Amino acid sequence: MHIAEINDIASVASDLGRALRARGHRVTVIRPRLVGGSLPWTIKPVVGPIRAIEWADIIQRLRRDKPDILHIHYAYLGMLGVLGRFPYILHCHGSDVREMTPFTKPLVERALAGALRVYYATPDLEPYVKARRPDATFLPNPVNAEAFAPVRASSEAKGVYICCSLTDIKGGRRLYRACEILAKSRPDIRITALGRGDYASAFAKLPNVRLIPFQLRSALPALINEHAVIVGQMFLGALGMAELEAMACARPLVAWYRNTDAYPAPPPLWRAVDGVDIANAITRLNDDPASRDQLGADARTWVQKQHGMDAAAERVEAAGIAALAEWRARPAREAS
Repeated sequence: MHIAEINDIASVASDLGRALRARGHRVTVIRPRLVGGSLPWTIKPVVGPIRAIEWADIIQRLRRDKPDILHIHYAYLGMLGVLGRFPYILHCHGSDVREMTPFTKPLVERALAGALRVYYATPDLEPYVKARRPDATFLPNPVNAEAFAPVRASSEAKGVYICCSLTDIKGGRRLYRACEILAKSRPDIRITALGRGDYASAFAKLPNVRLIPFQLRSALPALINEHAVIVGQMFLGALGMAELEAMACARPLVAWYRNTDAYPAPPPLWRAVDGVDIANAITRLNDDPASRDQLGADARTWVQKQHGMDAAAERVEAAGIAALAEWRARPAREAS
């Protein structure tokens, strides 16, 4: 089967492509430029003509390449399948369905309606997606546990790394409060954070925080392994790729997680939600190296079992085969 993976969010498409190729499939990964993606939604229509040209180019490429099925990441991009009249699987990843705007809502709803199969990447997205597609299913993101692997034990490392952006949607205010508490109570605990998000300037003023620029994904395993404790998002209650990759590196994770029934076994992590909780978790893990190592080892084992690349690829493979059979069985006027 020839599968076109479209839009490589957090390397999910490329990792799935690698695993699908290992299963004998031909995979093409297409990465749209998504011009104007960071613009406020009120002025995004300005770049509409540029997007339209890019979409037309992608559709023409797909018609030349003739993949059997598309696997499209990010809900509104499902319009590529609609406009090109291709069979497609739609994969929702977060703000695409959680933060729809008047501009994207009709695109998302049309894309969801036309998809042969619909996946959502984190359990917290279930109500948003199932309201429009009750048959949608949770597909745990594949984690490359070979690339994201421990090179030293947590007990041999020092410091804390905040692996998420410093924004409200990631709990930036709570994370800031934790760092503020630690600056007074444990100034010896050093914290590294990505200097991205609305709260970055406030974090930069804290004496115990070091801000670093955006990191290429290839640099992330080494960055994670430099630190003893990883802190993730504190608002949505779900684990994103940043948190999962930290766990794959056998690092103890402090994060807010609330979807306890999404997996056969809940993720081994230190659950925290407010600044006091976070600061307490960091302090206790910092002072107990053996506990860090155990929690990190459990976390890696869990990620390998629940987020294995081959398991995700197997599900996409099965969905693709079934969806393609349905597509081909449709009357010609319906499928065209």
